[in-house]
Amino acid sequence: MVKLLVTGLLPFDSGKTTIVKGLINSFSGIGLKPLYFKPVGGHSGWYQLDTIIHSLELGYLIGHDAYIVGKEAGLLDYMDMLSPIDFLTLPIDPLSNGLSIRKYMEYMNNTLKITVLLRYTRAWISDNGISRVRTYIVCRDTYNLLNNYMKRVVDELIDSFRGNGSVILDGYTGLISKILDNEAIYSMIDEYPGFFKDYNVLVIEGYNDVAAPTRGSMDVNYVLVTAPTKALLYSGERYRNAINVSAYMGKPWTMSVSRILPLLGKPVKSWDIPFMDTGEFSQVVENITNYIIEHSG
Repeated sequence: MVKLLVTGLLPFDSGKTTIVKGLINSFSGIGLKPLYFKPVGGHSGWYQLDTIIHSLELGYLIGHDAYIVGKEAGLLDYMDMLSPIDFLTLPIDPLSNGLSIRKYMEYMNNTLKITVLLRYTRAWISDNGISRVRTYIVCRDTYNLLNNYMKRVVDELIDSFRGNGSVILDGYTGLISKILDNEAIYSMIDEYPGFFKDYNVLVIEGYNDVAAPTRGSMDVNYVLVTAPTKALLYSGERYRNAINVSAYMGKPWTMSVSRILPLLGKPVKSWDIPFMDTGEFSQVVENITNYIIEHSG
């Protein structure tokens, strides 16, 4: 299986999802069967309202990126396990009782402090195929700082998920932090792509600008780093070695892409990225696809 990790150079709007969606189509166009995997995803229910709509529609929490690519790849029936850790953020109320403007600004600039809901899907192979359980953590410390409308939105989501037999637990943002740094959970979810035996390409999408979302996601042929107008391709082995000698305890999610790139030197290949939804964009993505396939042995 050819494996590719797509990461972003910037914390936001690096263009990862646009490139990944194009790659999925391009791999399919040359007769391959690509599998999409986004180990960790976070999204704002305020700035990406479609995530609320899609989550209610599907009956489980799903982010914008995972929904868009999952739908394109025909994987929506499995996206809760192909995007196994997903968390929802919502803006808190600046007039919350006892909340100063300084605290409000501090919270709004910290993703963890405005996380209100997290889904973790545990999956395994059983006699009946793939079995799974979705566990939700409701961050009551964040929930209590929302305005009444936002609370109703969260309540509606929780009621929708509960109807599907999911496990709903009350928690707090500190617990979310522990989950997002839990190597045992990451080791488990790294096994999920292996459940899909008839796919021959794995495209892994990172989140924000972390060097890699899990240890397993470093085990790839190539790493494609995206930035507005540019895509840089690096050897997976070289990228992995740079993280292992530089990251805290070898944890790739503790390092940013921008800290890794100076250690890597010149990319093996780079492309200028034009505007999406154009023939030029499709051609560039096709060129990336062909290069990766031709040079992956």
